[in-house]
Amino acid sequence: MKTFTRLLIVVSAMLLTGPALAVDLDSERIATGQFEYRTTLQVGDTVVDIDSSRILSRDPEGPMKIETITRTGMGEARDVLELHAETLQPVRREVRQGDGDMVIDYSAEQVTGYIRAAGQTVSVDVELDEPAYAGESGLEALLSAMAYEAGLKTEVHILEIDVATRVRHFRLKVGNLEQIETPAGRYKAWPVHVKAIDEFDDEQTIWISHSLPHVFLLAKAPVPDEMGGGSLVTTLLSWDEHEDSK
Repeated sequence: MKTFTRLLIVVSAMLLTGPALAVDLDSERIATGQFEYRTTLQVGDTVVDIDSSRILSRDPEGPMKIETITRTGMGEARDVLELHAETLQPVRREVRQGDGDMVIDYSAEQVTGYIRAAGQTVSVDVELDEPAYAGESGLEALLSAMAYEAGLKTEVHILEIDVATRVRHFRLKVGNLEQIETPAGRYKAWPVHVKAIDEFDDEQTIWISHSLPHVFLLAKAPVPDEMGGGSLVTTLLSWDEHEDSK
């Protein structure tokens, strides 16, 4: 079932030492086009590369669409996510790989659908107390829509959808601008550190380009010791820009 695990994030942004802080989101800040990424998983002496293509498109009369095709030794996985063009809240998500699939429909109050894999089907029916955003490519789009300044802190609640559904709690902190190298070029980028503040110990850092439109450039996460230790790194290889990003 882990193949089809997807995250919904409920963003509750606040200064950790003060009153609530509204997150400034604008979907026009998000770069559109076709993006090529490589994810490298290193555990001990084992290194596995996974390539993916992502197309972000903006429809002036409909939702923003994010289509990701991931290529592995088990074949291709196709993930299509539709986001509301203004709020960036998810509308629908479909994930298909081999004989398995996941279909999720979103409203402001509820998330419904199913996960089907290995001959089993698990229903998803979750009531939401707050507006929700989609994880993975949806999270990267959300971060790309943000206005940045060094030191910005935000708490993020993540609802994990799997056989067991639970809400996770993370702290997001924006660091100082950095210069980073990718196969797609050199960029000034905002490092966004996301760390669990619940009973788990997840963490990762995501780099978003400083220049507009914002591009998801790089993500790094450690592999826990109980899983063998190592790292998981996703890097932008290339970007074919759409006209509405220029």
